[in-house]
Amino acid sequence: MKKIFWMLLGAGLAVFVITRGRALVRRLTPQGIAEQVERRGNEAAAGFGDFYATFKTASQAREAELRRELDIV
Repeated sequence: MKKIFWMLLGAGLAVFVITRGRALVRRLTPQGIAEQVERRGNEAAAGFGDFYATFKTASQAREAELRRELDIV
């Protein structure tokens, strides 16, 4: 019973290591690195888009507030 347990544990560990190893090797290939760069670029672009939208909304609100205070049409 002990031998079967250790054999199954070793087989499971081997499958785990092989699966993780393939994923690691995939990430370190030029195509994998390109995918990571593309994903991070898209995240940065989305973040900048959110920043710009917030900035534009706030600046328009402030401009409207100043126009009301100074009676500028």
